[in-house]
Amino acid sequence: MSKHIKELMYIIIAVSPLLIMSLVSNVIETPSEVSYDGLDRQFLLFSNSLFLLFFLVPYFVIRNKKEYSMNLSIIRGYPTFLLVLTTILFIVLNAPIIEWNKSISFPGFLSSFESWALLKEKQLESLTEYLISFESNYEFLVGILTIAIIPGLCEEYFFRGVLQKNLQLILKNPHIAILISAFLFSAFHLQFYGFFPRFFLGLLFGYFFYWSNSLIYPVIAHALNNFLSLSTYYFAKKGLFGDSINFSVNSSPDIPIVLILFSFVVFLYLIISLKKQLNLFNE
Repeated sequence: MSKHIKELMYIIIAVSPLLIMSLVSNVIETPSEVSYDGLDRQFLLFSNSLFLLFFLVPYFVIRNKKEYSMNLSIIRGYPTFLLVLTTILFIVLNAPIIEWNKSISFPGFLSSFESWALLKEKQLESLTEYLISFESNYEFLVGILTIAIIPGLCEEYFFRGVLQKNLQLILKNPHIAILISAFLFSAFHLQFYGFFPRFFLGLLFGYFFYWSNSLIYPVIAHALNNFLSLSTYYFAKKGLFGDSINFSVNSSPDIPIVLILFSFVVFLYLIISLKKQLNLFNE
């Protein structure tokens, strides 16, 4: 057994408490209608984000190994600017994928899985709506920390910095490693009706890390994605976009096909430019 396979085993054991908690929370049957009235929103936000700290535990497995260098101090202005634009455009392109994923129906023999997936989707939507229905700007700032910054750092550290790098060392193929880590990143959330949008985000973050060999770029992109989603919902509820535009949790606005096509062309140009800029770190 190679040392990298042993490392993978230790890595899985290190995050097993988080994986077990996630599985148990989705397997246990709960009422279809759950009331969160009376619960402290800030406590829920901090407690949920603290669970993600388990993703940092593999640090004790790989901390002295040069192969897992994440170069967190490497950041430059122009590539970061391109990264921000690329991430924003990808959010636009991901919108129709979100709606397509939500509309998937299953054949009869998978009806029990479909019922389970729909129930969990409804429960997650209810919880998410409560968590981000901030009643003050202070709660909004707490939400930025616990929904955008902490998940952006912890999830990228594990899925890209540790897992993707470990799979690349084992398989000797960075593209397969990116594919597998993106799949596991999306599967971890156990949310089928959001699986494909999150999977494609995982691919994007994976290539950001592979091209730059610096974890800071996928962390920025991940946190920015969460921040924009959070902020759009918050300011829409405050009426900033007018009464005619209504945003709901786990959905996206109806974007004209012309805008999507234009965004796709610009996205391709940006991703090529960004790849060239990020590859400079590996020269």
